[in-house]
Amino acid sequence: MKRNIIYILLLLLILAALNNTFLAKNKIVINTYFPVNNNKTLVYNSSFGKSITKNSGDGDLTITSSKSDKFRYSQKLIIKEDGVYVKETYQFLNILLFIKKEETYTYNKPLLRFPLPLTAGREWKWDGEEYSKNGTDKVKITGKVFHKEFVITKAGTFEAIKLESVVESSTNEKNKITEWYVEGIGLIKAKIMIEGGGIMGFLRDILGYSTIEFELKEIRNT
Repeated sequence: MKRNIIYILLLLLILAALNNTFLAKNKIVINTYFPVNNNKTLVYNSSFGKSITKNSGDGDLTITSSKSDKFRYSQKLIIKEDGVYVKETYQFLNILLFIKKEETYTYNKPLLRFPLPLTAGREWKWDGEEYSKNGTDKVKITGKVFHKEFVITKAGTFEAIKLESVVESSTNEKNKITEWYVEGIGLIKAKIMIEGGGIMGFLRDILGYSTIEFELKEIRNT
């Protein structure tokens, strides 16, 4: 089974617009990116044009939704004291006339996006199965938390905590994701390095997308 690019691209947007509270530099994050800030919309510049992300609540679940002219994407999240988990992913991709796909993915167990609290030097891993109408794919994620650093974006300069993760699948996909999160805002910048095959490898080899980037452009109060 081939997952399309939006699974990787917007997996890193699942906590955009969530509230964060950090201690001083290099200390533990004491607020677990919760509750969801429903009054903010985050606008990003990306390798695929402008992207808009909003969050909402649905009982015990957090729904994060992102859209642009080329994709629609949403995830159902479970936010616990020990981490942020993905329960379900929906995506629609339309990059070129011949690359259009709509799919919903579920997992044999909630996918660990990253653990909480976040401490510089902390590492995590997850492996499991992802299901869709096309079959089953084995997925492995490994990650690490780094110290906070200053990051310049179109929306301003922020002191952000840095995360790095690697996503691998049984379809020979391998992607290195670097993310920066800021107190009270969420994701402000992300970079994806495409190292494997699959649909991501196709985008790299045929369309030239060896690196895919997201950068916060604007914060809108709604």
